[in-house]
Amino acid sequence: MHTKIRKWGNSAGAIIPAPVLAEVGIDLGDAVDIEAVDGTILIKQVAPSYTLDELLKACPQEAVTLNVDEKAWLRDAPVGKELA
Repeated sequence: MHTKIRKWGNSAGAIIPAPVLAEVGIDLGDAVDIEAVDGTILIKQVAPSYTLDELLKACPQEAVTLNVDEKAWLRDAPVGKELA
């Protein structure tokens, strides 16, 4: 697929056709790394990073619900160097 480099402010940009984005699994707004490698422009998707709060919010409630044994374990006092 061919496209043209166009002026974009003080930079330049190229239109990436939707089928190409879909083929590699990149969506609008995704972060990418761009680098020059042996005379070729390489664009790679950046793996997203999440906070613990974001991950927990995305989990089903039953995945983060503690059972009786887990609750008892959390109430136990330290027995070794856990706090050191």
